[in-house]
Amino acid sequence: MSKSPLEAFTTLLGIPEATSVTIQKLDVLNWGQTLVFRGTAGEQAFELRYTDCRELRWRVYVHEAGGNTALVSFAAGRDQQRSPAQLLTEHFGLSVYYGGVALTRL
Repeated sequence: MSKSPLEAFTTLLGIPEATSVTIQKLDVLNWGQTLVFRGTAGEQAFELRYTDCRELRWRVYVHEAGGNTALVSFAAGRDQQRSPAQLLTEHFGLSVYYGGVALTRL
């Protein structure tokens, strides 16, 4: 059986794999060294914080309007800039090398 593209994310939050995940807000702090995503996974609010970011690669899909966006695929990567985290949404794709990450239920 193949894995869901969101399995790593839903496992980290401890929620069912089929739960829809929506990104609602992104704060870019310290000139991009810290990225803070806020959203919901089903009814559960969360914050995903990347710190000590060293390299960011964005792809913006301009054919879509802003606002909330569904998380389509997620790869956790490895901290201390060993391998990038990768997020794909309806509006953007992001690859980020980071020092630390925290995923918190709100």
